[in-house]
Amino acid sequence: MSLGLHQLSFPEDAKLDIVFVHGLFGNRIDTWSADNGILWPEKLLSQDITDARIFTFGYDADVTKFNLNEELTEGTMESHAADLCERLAGLRANTESSDRPLIFVAHSLGGLICAQLVVKGALAAESDNIAIISNNARGMVFLGTPFHGSPVAPYGKMLSSMVSVLHRTHTQKVKDLEQKSEKLRILAESCSSALHQRIREGKEIRVAFFHETKRLHGVLIVPELNSRLPGFGDHASINADHSAICKFSNPDDPGYQSVLAAIRKMAADSEDRPNSTVHGNQYNNTYHGTIKNLVNGNQTINGGLHFA
Repeated sequence: MSLGLHQLSFPEDAKLDIVFVHGLFGNRIDTWSADNGILWPEKLLSQDITDARIFTFGYDADVTKFNLNEELTEGTMESHAADLCERLAGLRANTESSDRPLIFVAHSLGGLICAQLVVKGALAAESDNIAIISNNARGMVFLGTPFHGSPVAPYGKMLSSMVSVLHRTHTQKVKDLEQKSEKLRILAESCSSALHQRIREGKEIRVAFFHETKRLHGVLIVPELNSRLPGFGDHASINADHSAICKFSNPDDPGYQSVLAAIRKMAADSEDRPNSTVHGNQYNNTYHGTIKNLVNGNQTINGGLHFA
């Protein structure tokens, strides 16, 4: 199993980082690969957005292990989000790119992990990795993300129960994806609140939601209304099923063009916004430099002052 970050694009003049997060039963390569073998973040996106480092992130997204010798991990959406941020923060610190804007592209469960990143980042101390990564997030593209659950989750839960006698299963992971799941309700509300707060602070995270139009094995896995947070961002359809919504075989694929347009919009927006790691208002002065965190009111300052 391939876990952690895998870099696909290495531009020397990178101004942006784009990170792909797969979903349930996925992995950091196959999830984004079309039937013709095209790994589109590497083969297509890197050609259209040449100033971005591109990564895929892998985590254990299985709910069933059919090999009894394989251990089923107890990872949760929260722990996967923390792991993603820890790895990203470390890599960016080592490459002196900690303040670089970030865009996330996520499929299915991966979108819920990114939503956790936003929520936990808003609550964490500024020096925590999850806050550092969240504060630099400029955009998120969600592909078939079940913010309000999936109507097929109960069947997955039943299947997990049926095979649990012979195979290792994690029914709680499936239960959390059910429609009317309390965990998902809290996550959706908390993420909406955090996105509103970012807008008020002038650090908006642009979001785009895409939903599938085709059934997989006769079922629409994530219906349109379940795939977005009302009141935020752009939303559109991709003419594919839940598995193929994140797989594009050529640059003329309409789905690819839609996702590319969303990423470009977020990338362009990030160039016009101030560094999100600087807190408080900034005021440009006429003496070369920036005055940060201007405090209104009468102030008494003792001791000498030095301006670099």
